[in-house]
Amino acid sequence: MTSIAVTARYKPKRSVIETDLEAELVLLDPETREMYSLNPVGRAIWRALSGHTVEAIAGEITQAFDVEYDRALGDVRRILGELREVGLIVPAGDAA
Repeated sequence: MTSIAVTARYKPKRSVIETDLEAELVLLDPETREMYSLNPVGRAIWRALSGHTVEAIAGEITQAFDVEYDRALGDVRRILGELREVGLIVPAGDAA
């Protein structure tokens, strides 16, 4: 998995369908027919994507879940890396 820069900005791929079940967020990629489930931290990261840097999202996670910034940043980078790897997010500048 490649590293996620703290200044990177991502957005959900336009075709992803989401279902919010409060305790988790279920994402469906209609192109691959794969479903993914995000826990509350992953859900918060997904919700914070629009226009925010990885660094800013980590700051939001720090406040929302009362964790240290370094841990939040590691979690944000890991989750975004996984989401990018399976094609659910794209760089914010992309048209997809």
